[in-house]
Amino acid sequence: MEGVLVAHISAAERRPQFIEAAIVVIARDGVDGATTRRIADEAKAPLATLHYCFQTKENLLVAVFEHLSSEMSVDLDSIAVKGASTATVAERVLTATMQWLVDRPVRARAEIEIDLWAQRNDPEMARGIYDGFRQAWTDLLMKGRTPLPAAEVETLVRVMIALADGLTMQFISDLDPQRTMRDTETACTMIRSYLKSRSRAAA
Repeated sequence: MEGVLVAHISAAERRPQFIEAAIVVIARDGVDGATTRRIADEAKAPLATLHYCFQTKENLLVAVFEHLSSEMSVDLDSIAVKGASTATVAERVLTATMQWLVDRPVRARAEIEIDLWAQRNDPEMARGIYDGFRQAWTDLLMKGRTPLPAAEVETLVRVMIALADGLTMQFISDLDPQRTMRDTETACTMIRSYLKSRSRAAA
């Protein structure tokens, strides 16, 4: 009887499979519950191959977060349209971010789980996660038609990130996308009101 041929899958092909599997398992079981064996089982791949691709679970977590961040940033690149006001850019950034998350609840939960895990176990990774969002959003807001001083942009971005984090936590708790986007609209109104009052004060 002839042996069964098993198709070889390269490490380059396996990496995205493991990342997608890790997103599912982390969202379902949390980071601590997402063992490499469970992730390999979800990917329907050998555990040894996962370790060959990423060496450690921490390396896989970093790869997962970088993958999620790159997916999200694609939609944000076109937000700072030439001539748009700072308030409009801020609204677009927050709205697009929340829309991306409510459209992808599994990814939203996985991202939050990794962030919380990093805060407890890897402060350097947690700072890197936060700094990445802060810098990306700061760069976008600085392109607004009426840019604020750098210190005020930094404060605004920190508040926007706090709003996004809170809205995301509420969303993954009740999974009500309509409510989340209504709340996001209210948050945008608050930001616009603040920037309008700031503009009047500076006049």
